[in-house]
Amino acid sequence: MATAALTNPEPRIIPLSEAEAAELAPLFEEQCVEWLSLLRWDYSAPSRMIRDVLTESDLLGFAACLDGQYAGLGFYVVEGNRVSIGDIYVSRQWRGVGLDGRIVEAMIEEIDRLTRIRRIESQCVQIGNDSAGEMFLSLGFHKCDRRFMMVHLKRAAEVDLKLSHIAIRSWEENDFDEAARVIHSSYRGSLDARINIQYGREEGCSETLSILTGHIWCGDFLPEVTRVAVSADTGQMIGVLIASRIAEGAGHISQISLRRSFQGLGIGRRMIESALLEFSRRGIRDASLAVTADNKGAVHLYESCGFQTIHTFPVFYRERRRRRADD
Repeated sequence: MATAALTNPEPRIIPLSEAEAAELAPLFEEQCVEWLSLLRWDYSAPSRMIRDVLTESDLLGFAACLDGQYAGLGFYVVEGNRVSIGDIYVSRQWRGVGLDGRIVEAMIEEIDRLTRIRRIESQCVQIGNDSAGEMFLSLGFHKCDRRFMMVHLKRAAEVDLKLSHIAIRSWEENDFDEAARVIHSSYRGSLDARINIQYGREEGCSETLSILTGHIWCGDFLPEVTRVAVSADTGQMIGVLIASRIAEGAGHISQISLRRSFQGLGIGRRMIESALLEFSRRGIRDASLAVTADNKGAVHLYESCGFQTIHTFPVFYRERRRRRADD
């Protein structure tokens, strides 16, 4: 009796520089559909940017090929002595067979050959990458969970947002430098500053703020919804909330920061309530944010403002291992 030939389940892991961009297009398109469905996030603009870099053979990373088709990919960006791992995405039909772990293994092996690299971070939203998580941990990475939270905005309603001696207003052009200093102050010595080393330096906070306010990676920046808290007595900026539009009818709060001495006074809540009100006025029906799960105070605040966790994903970081003298 004749039997059908068995398909070789062993994947080929190939550098993205050797992959055909056109053949990877279905994978990118599937990712965009899943992000919009799960997170209410239109990822098409960042996806096009990634594909443009891939087309020029300038995207560092690996793709997994299985049964004659591309089933997953991962890429990374070198920034001085630090590497940021970007998307790790595996098609839903191929999840659970370890492709994401193989892709991570190949990337870290390649990155570890770069002697100038001192730190590796993986901060992007992950979906269904259990094997990748196991691989990161086996390679000595630290892990923290992040919550992606969302609130449905029914309709705009006036609420009392006044605080004694605090004024809350929208973003102005000259706010950038002071906002970076506020962000740096809020994260000094925190868990998030260990997860994302950019928060540990004022220059890094400026770079992060530049991405949040001027890059398609984080949606369309909305200065009219972004909130700034200012001391009515001194005029000093004490808090900032960065808002963007990530899809039709969907907004995102990408940053909430308060100077350490002003935390716990209800100012963050007022900034959130004010931003949600402005989102609603502008026809945005859903607003989201992401928070480190171990930041219990922040999680409680967001839940009390109506946010609910819709997705949990891990982030990872690792400093370069010290070599032994006899290595």
